[in-house]
Amino acid sequence: MAETRDNRPPRGALAVIAVGLIATIVAAWLSTDKPLGAVELAWDEKSPIADSRPAAIPGGGGMQIVDAGIRASEPNDSGYQLFRVVAILKIDAHSAVGQGRVNCAIRVNRRTIATKTPNSRASFPRSSSGEDVAKQGVPEQVQVEFNSHGAEIASVDLNDAFTRYTTGPGIVVSWPPYRVGLQAWQWGLPDGRPQETLELGFASIWRTTVSPSTHIGCTVKTASGGATVRTAGALDQGS
Repeated sequence: MAETRDNRPPRGALAVIAVGLIATIVAAWLSTDKPLGAVELAWDEKSPIADSRPAAIPGGGGMQIVDAGIRASEPNDSGYQLFRVVAILKIDAHSAVGQGRVNCAIRVNRRTIATKTPNSRASFPRSSSGEDVAKQGVPEQVQVEFNSHGAEIASVDLNDAFTRYTTGPGIVVSWPPYRVGLQAWQWGLPDGRPQETLELGFASIWRTTVSPSTHIGCTVKTASGGATVRTAGALDQGS
């Protein structure tokens, strides 16, 4: 029995091994933005959405929704799939939008569920809390709550849609109260006419068991009046 005990690794050595393993795990966790156990999902299907008709802005200028589209993942074992809706509101240079308000909204089927990140709804940009939204960076990937391939968290691409939320300074954004099947943004524009084309990009990620579809609309309101642009589209299954 004494000989058997002598062949066992010293307790000190076991402690060193355990500490080393823990340090390795912590280092791996710190070196990646993807949570441990997250699975990376590809957008397997996509459908572009037609640009809206241009709309004249009272006082001069115009606007249009451009580069909108739907991208979707493969369904999971429960028949749910993730899909992403993106769009950009383009406001012409020198348009009369100084101190104006812009309301943009993505509407989806009411049987569609708003996907969540670990901290909030998976919609971007976030409310800027009165700060310039240009300070928000567009994440390369977004981690959302979604069961797939045995994982509870899925990581999907975002900055392939756009690399910044706005091309102009001094713009703030907020979220109105949540409504089923609706994600909206309220943008506050600075004083003066934009010297260059102004773009406002926005995106939202959803999960559903029905064919992904959306209606997108933006309204500009100024002291001179208002203007609205709209577009809509659906995922062309098999695209």
